[in-house]
Amino acid sequence: MEILELSLRSSNQFMNDFNDQKLNNETFFDYNIHTKEVFHNRVADLKNRSFQREEISAYLKHYAKRFSENNEKVLENIERLKHPESVVVIGGQQAGLLTGPLYTIHKIISIIVLAKNQEKELGIPVIPVFWIAGEDHDFAEINHIFAAKDHVPKKFAIKDSPLKKQSVSDLTLNQSKTLDWLEQVFEAFGETDYSNNLLDQLINCVKRSTTYVEFFEHVIMKLFRNEGLVLVNSGDSGLRQLEKCCFQSIIDNNSSLYDAVKIQQEEMRLQSYSPIIEMPENSANLFYHHEGERFLIERKNNEEFVVPGIGLTLSKAELNDIIETYPQKLSNNVVTRPIMQEYLFPTLAFIAGPGEVTYWAELKRVFSCVELKMPPVLPRIMITLLERSIERNMAEAELTLDDVLHNGVEKSIETYLKSVSPVDMNPLVEEAKKQVSDIHEKLIKSALKIDNSLEPMLKKNGAFIQEQLDFLNRSVEKRKQQQHEVQLSKFKAIELSLVPNLNPQERMWNVYYYLNKFGPDFVGELLKLSYSFNDKHKIVKI
Repeated sequence: MEILELSLRSSNQFMNDFNDQKLNNETFFDYNIHTKEVFHNRVADLKNRSFQREEISAYLKHYAKRFSENNEKVLENIERLKHPESVVVIGGQQAGLLTGPLYTIHKIISIIVLAKNQEKELGIPVIPVFWIAGEDHDFAEINHIFAAKDHVPKKFAIKDSPLKKQSVSDLTLNQSKTLDWLEQVFEAFGETDYSNNLLDQLINCVKRSTTYVEFFEHVIMKLFRNEGLVLVNSGDSGLRQLEKCCFQSIIDNNSSLYDAVKIQQEEMRLQSYSPIIEMPENSANLFYHHEGERFLIERKNNEEFVVPGIGLTLSKAELNDIIETYPQKLSNNVVTRPIMQEYLFPTLAFIAGPGEVTYWAELKRVFSCVELKMPPVLPRIMITLLERSIERNMAEAELTLDDVLHNGVEKSIETYLKSVSPVDMNPLVEEAKKQVSDIHEKLIKSALKIDNSLEPMLKKNGAFIQEQLDFLNRSVEKRKQQQHEVQLSKFKAIELSLVPNLNPQERMWNVYYYLNKFGPDFVGELLKLSYSFNDKHKIVKI
């Protein structure tokens, strides 16, 4: 493998200005990640706070026992959390099937790389932690992956429909449907020398899992078995006992937290940025769990809360009693999850995707409300995987990576077809359509002098003639493409690999396509590369 770097612009203007250091950083963040001393400053600030180190370590050890294989490094890292100076690099994602899109793998690589780098730099334990958004209940977001079928991206989904708005952590894995789904996915990938072994491993992961989150966890542990990656499932009820104080702080400061988001979002708009967080009016930014479903809590006033979905009204005192006795009845939303994460862990840095950088910028005042500092928010490493065959196709077609990643290949195909065609039919057909239309219009005028009732039929006839000229043009274009099918297939292969459906590769393809093609050590080989957190896009040649 070989790594190159490109400077690519984002479609997210906030992200571009963030990378270009054009933001008023203090308006949106507590730390400036572009300064050399940022992590030293963060460590100094963390020394002024206390954490439930013994308790979180004990909880994580108990949780990690479900991953019985090759977890010595994980347990060692969990133990190191007890060290009074230890810190974590943390990031998270939903529990997608087979890890979901590639960006989940890129995020975990970013977490591990930064943790290793900063442990050397700071001389203290730095532990990689991955926060699984197990509280989320939108199964449709994680129930599928995309794979190439007949040279186009196809969605492969598990046809399992939860009857309730359950957290994914509570959603029982349908083993039979999942095993059938795996067979379909690997059939699309195509059989290789590695397929049977990978399938056996995944079948074993399915059989050891009772929920979709557990399946995700087993797969992640298999891929990163040597890295000591610590998993935290935010939807696990056992975690709630450690979250009680933070829940109470959220309730005590509830209206201030709501106002803080609104004020920060208005500040963003004034600077011509678009906020991401959608916050319902009077949202308490917490969910209430009832009979296996979760419902948004609303704040009626400072002393009373309601759960409209089930017609429940709770006083502030009653809600605090629930926190004390049944904390598993509550969970966080997008506003309060970052606060809870910061409350639980001594966070050196939060690894964020482009959208997350923007939405965390909306929370600057929220952290202040609960007397916390937002940790340094570091954009994850952005990676595009470039197969050698695709690189050869690009060289032959004289395409640059920058152009393909920004624009796809459609214009390049048009340019190529023009270059190899003895005549361009498009202007000829358009001219013919105009001339025929003029002639036909004169015919209609003459015919209507005989019988006005012929007008609808004659206009329909004119449209039919125009359609036939379009048909002629399409037929010529189709034949032209058939004549140059070999070269055009190379253009399409480039687009399919790098920008499928004009989407970034990392948002469509799954890591198991590459594991199936290049072997089970593929992720380990990616981790051996040298990465820099310098805002540049990484091209990994494989």
